[in-house]
Amino acid sequence: MMMCWRCSILCVNLLLLLLVAVLPRSITALAFNNNNNHHINNNYSFRDSWSIITLGDLHMEDDMTMHNQARQDCLHALRDYPLLGSSGSSGGGNNKPFPLTRDYLQTLQESPAGDLTPNQLHLLLNRATMGELGQSHIVSLGDLGRGNKNSRHEPGDAGTTKCFQMAKQYLDGFAGIPYDLVAGNHDLEALSEFESDHDNLQAWMDCFHKPTPQFHKYIGTKTLLLGLSTVQFREAPYSSHEVYIDDKQLEWFQQMVESHPNEDGWKLLVFSHAPIMGSGLRVLQDVHIKSGCAWLNHCSSNTRNRFIQIVKQNPQIKCWSSGHFHLSHELQNTLVQVGSCTFVQVGVMGPKSTRDGRRQTRFFRGCAEDCIEIYSINHHVRVPTTTASPVDGDNQTDDGGGETKAEVRLDATIDLKTGGLIYAHEQETNGDEGSGASTTTTTTERDQEWFQAYLPQEEDGCYLEDLDGCYLE
Repeated sequence: MMMCWRCSILCVNLLLLLLVAVLPRSITALAFNNNNNHHINNNYSFRDSWSIITLGDLHMEDDMTMHNQARQDCLHALRDYPLLGSSGSSGGGNNKPFPLTRDYLQTLQESPAGDLTPNQLHLLLNRATMGELGQSHIVSLGDLGRGNKNSRHEPGDAGTTKCFQMAKQYLDGFAGIPYDLVAGNHDLEALSEFESDHDNLQAWMDCFHKPTPQFHKYIGTKTLLLGLSTVQFREAPYSSHEVYIDDKQLEWFQQMVESHPNEDGWKLLVFSHAPIMGSGLRVLQDVHIKSGCAWLNHCSSNTRNRFIQIVKQNPQIKCWSSGHFHLSHELQNTLVQVGSCTFVQVGVMGPKSTRDGRRQTRFFRGCAEDCIEIYSINHHVRVPTTTASPVDGDNQTDDGGGETKAEVRLDATIDLKTGGLIYAHEQETNGDEGSGASTTTTTTERDQEWFQAYLPQEEDGCYLEDLDGCYLE
């Protein structure tokens, strides 16, 4: 009898403890349902939402201070600009993407599971398993190593095994965010270390655990990333610096595109070191065009036009990013739309490889079938880390108080419903009559001077000695 009485007391105490634990969460959920019913009861989906940081020519330097700062800038951007949710067909007429704010996440976490939709439960599961930066991805466009004005054959120089190892260490430092990369022309120029392009490329693949030069990555239910790498340098019949995609990759690319059709709702984002012929992106005529290395397969007349043909025949290709030119995002024709595809020029983050002093990275946010937002992370423009978050409105501070982060600027939005490219700022033609595309800001007189193109010296590789060097007239 005594034992039954004690068991009854124990059960009552356990019940009271359970009520104390559950009641506040229930009250919170009830209050949120009453005050913010339009948020908790919606069915926004984040299943096909994603963020991509796209790094231009990396060109690591002996002093990596600015590169390390740029890496932190990218992580700040991912945290300050969270995922965008899509309302789909159940948005009640509100088709605007919904930002994943901290308040919204906290409310979901404090709500009874029975009150949440399948999409909200899926979101919480993803957060629990993947962390704050889940559904983020990094893509490097190649040209990893440094150049050396006195010698192109030192350990750590472009294309060497040490260069690849250093780059891997750098990319591994992006808070564990998964990444992919493509090879650029300078990644195969370790002439003193490797006898052939095959051996040089294999060393690059081995370092990054890549089974093939190309890559594909699913980052959402209907979003696919495709990357293409150059495969020759020594054996190039015309220009060693031609970014050459071999037939095997080209056939793979066409097959991947055709097996993910637009009719099924697929969105394809493509990455290569150099742009394709017909993209309309600005090039340096007296540097890359005369050298036969401005576009993919520039000197290969039998294949160089296949890329733009594939793009025009496949509207599921929404975006194609490339680097190679070391040009900033302010210049005209750095965002160009051809058909349904937006071609994106990506700048550089290193102080020695920039042509005009600007150091920039591209940042993309995708939202299901709604939109793709294209940003510039302006590493050369610093703002306090205490700057209010553009989404939550609260101050985001770092442990290092008083530090700075890069300015993040929205440049354009691809409207996936209409197919249009919407610029975030008033466009300027900069005197180019009949230009079919333009940039987000006016080209300055200094930009025009730089557009004359610096004449590379034989010994300086990718580096510029000073802003007053030789120019081509």
